[in-house]
Amino acid sequence: MIEFAEAVLGSDNSRLERARKAILDELGPDAVVDSAGVAGLFNAIDRVADATGAPLEADKEEMTASLRKEIGIDAFAAQKQALDSEAAKTGAE
Repeated sequence: MIEFAEAVLGSDNSRLERARKAILDELGPDAVVDSAGVAGLFNAIDRVADATGAPLEADKEEMTASLRKEIGIDAFAAQKQALDSEAAKTGAE
């Protein structure tokens, strides 16, 4: 299952296929479906948390600091606030 989870996050399709086959061979087709469903839900839950503005946990904030700086993600909130302020001044929504 760990191999499947890691393969889902990667871009190596042959690795993913091997992981799927291992689950199928060991646990059966229902386990493949359940594993894919759980992986998809974790992806969705993460996106929902991001969209609602849920705060980033301290350990994740520390681990992602350089990546967030590199891609400019930390500036998103300030940019949104500036756009919201400008919209409020002009009466636009």
